[in-house]
Amino acid sequence: MKSITKLIAVVVVVAIIASGLGIYSYEHTVSNDKVSSHPITVTDSLGRTFTFNHTVTRIVSIDPAATATLYALGAYKYLVGGNEFDCYPPNESLPNTGNAFGINYEEIVNLSPQVVLYYGDAMNKYTDYVNNTLHIPVLVDNPENFQEIENFTLMLGTLTGTEKNASIITEWMNESLSAINNATSNITNRLSAFYYLCYFGGYYTVGNDTFIGKIMYYAHLRNIATNPCYYDMPAEDIVNDSPQVIILDQYVNYSAVEQEPFNSTPAFQDGMIFHVPNDNFMDEPDFRTIYSVEWLVNQVYPFALLSIPKFPLSLQYPPTYGFRA
Repeated sequence: MKSITKLIAVVVVVAIIASGLGIYSYEHTVSNDKVSSHPITVTDSLGRTFTFNHTVTRIVSIDPAATATLYALGAYKYLVGGNEFDCYPPNESLPNTGNAFGINYEEIVNLSPQVVLYYGDAMNKYTDYVNNTLHIPVLVDNPENFQEIENFTLMLGTLTGTEKNASIITEWMNESLSAINNATSNITNRLSAFYYLCYFGGYYTVGNDTFIGKIMYYAHLRNIATNPCYYDMPAEDIVNDSPQVIILDQYVNYSAVEQEPFNSTPAFQDGMIFHVPNDNFMDEPDFRTIYSVEWLVNQVYPFALLSIPKFPLSLQYPPTYGFRA
């Protein structure tokens, strides 16, 4: 998912499908012998509980993080529809069903999914229509920390009958977080940091309540942007807060910090400017976000010598695809 595209694109919402489609039932006959015929119950990030008569094998994902997780679980074959911002695994050929700004309802109905995966902190008019009018369950993903990423991973494992792989991934995440904590345990002072997302009429950045803000915290940094969510930080605040570290989103040119308000900061003067190699690892919270924390710690605190465990599952496209060699 491209951050700037998500933040400033004006998306034309796909027209609501014509009347007469009727109510869609999400119960299907399953022919795969490996699929459980027993009822399964899952709970999404909003605390809503859903019960299915059997393992789900037809999924539409409007959540790039869910798409990536399903691939790692070995359940990518159950996806019948993807979204505009899917990037892992690469070379996706799934039908595009939309994004957070608009859903192609007609395409979703044509794909006959048993469930739609979405992301955000609330149900909105798009997901309400799918859930309440088309009668296709919408499971929402909205993790605020790594524990909630693990919960969502385990939920997808239950949903698709890949519980074993889900447990393996979450165990790896816990081992990686322990390695991160051990490597940073002797760092007594958090360096102050500013994340420069883009110039959008101002110096657009991320607050502590965003997942990028959480990544900065896990990497033992103190985010100088203390307002909620994403916002334009005034130049004088950047100068006054004197960040010791500046993190540039991948689409921000280095020349942007060679001028005020950045070129007088300790970060610029000390050469503590770091370019994010792939912002999908920063703003799509899933198991791969572990790598963004590892990268940030090793950039800012190279003496920590952080190394997280090798990913335990063999995948055609490794989870670091697009982030490091």
